[in-house]
Amino acid sequence: MFGRTLIIGGGEVDIPFCREFLEKNTIDTIVCADSGLDAASELGLSVDYAMGDFDSASEEVLDQYEKKQEEAEEGRIFRYPAEKDATDMHIVLDWVVDRLPSEIIILGATGKRMDHFLANVNILMKPLSYGIPAYIVDPYNRIYLLDHSHIFRRESMYGKYVSFIPFTEEVSAVYLRGFKYELEGENLTLGGSIGVSNELADGEDAALLEIGNGVLVTVESRDSKS
Repeated sequence: MFGRTLIIGGGEVDIPFCREFLEKNTIDTIVCADSGLDAASELGLSVDYAMGDFDSASEEVLDQYEKKQEEAEEGRIFRYPAEKDATDMHIVLDWVVDRLPSEIIILGATGKRMDHFLANVNILMKPLSYGIPAYIVDPYNRIYLLDHSHIFRRESMYGKYVSFIPFTEEVSAVYLRGFKYELEGENLTLGGSIGVSNELADGEDAALLEIGNGVLVTVESRDSKS
């Protein structure tokens, strides 16, 4: 059983933030996508699996993990050709989802390359279709897809703000209750921004999102790392 699975990608990885995050969260399986292996090495993590063409990973770090694998039969490294029809993160996420983890947390999926970031949000559709919670996390945001009702509890929210952005052409019958800005059966469509930068209403410890049909990109965000 993969259990709660951490995927480390090749985007920007804030090492101090990751250390703090890992201290607060229990992880059962660690999988690296390409140069995510470098971040894992800096964090001193024991990696269960690493995959990619490794065109951006440090040869020194890759050799280090391959040597560990040979000597202790620890972890598995899978190499793919550089020319392929999917990103390293996509290949890794598909592989992980097929093993039915209880939850997926992705670090190193945001940063300078916006094309990769947008692709990383896009590929969250597969775990969503399997009913597996999957989150892209960085120091300021927790990003995931929702196609069902959800309760937001103040004590467990990632930050003060939460935004709802249509991922499908239309998200119908959206109700927001207990939020500062409520909706009563609104249809959210591509090209709008009505769901951006909401928050729980004063005095509310929880709020409810209800969805008719469609998929929302949900972003819980904060202005600082803590």
